[in-house]
Amino acid sequence: MKINPFLILLSFCCFISCSKGYNEDFAVGRDEKSNEADQRNKQLQKSLENANKIINIKETENILSYIDRRKWNMQHKDGVYLQIVREGVGDFIQSGDIVTMQYDCFLLNGTKINDSSDNVITFSAKGDTKVPFGVISAVKYMKNNTSARLIIPSELAFELTDEGEKQSSNNTLIYIIDIKDVQKAK
Repeated sequence: MKINPFLILLSFCCFISCSKGYNEDFAVGRDEKSNEADQRNKQLQKSLENANKIINIKETENILSYIDRRKWNMQHKDGVYLQIVREGVGDFIQSGDIVTMQYDCFLLNGTKINDSSDNVITFSAKGDTKVPFGVISAVKYMKNNTSARLIIPSELAFELTDEGEKQSSNNTLIYIIDIKDVQKAK
């Protein structure tokens, strides 16, 4: 029996065309499911963004109320509320300077959560794992021997771990700082 190449080609074309329709139908169904999942993800993202906006508004209201109750005269700089209690001497602290300070750290409810005890803490004003990012942002408005009050919103109250990852306190932090020494970057 002789095999007709034309019949083989025709059979192959029919097979390809049938399977193409099946694959397209499958792909359309998969794409619809993917689109539905994308829409749900977008809605969830929007809900989370709205929730974060509400949380930030509430936190700002709490901070401003705290400042008002204590009659502190604070400035809002780089996301941090800052009051210089005693002006320091010399040049302003710059990125890369080595800063030595004493501090007390509180929550808005007055709970003391951390301090430098009788010791001082030394860190780089370029960024350091020992202090929250908000402290790094604020020290550039200070000089050697400055005393200051800081209120750091939760979004800036994180420290970097040794691996460079953020470690957040998820709380508004109040820092009472005394800059003891500044070694200028070389």
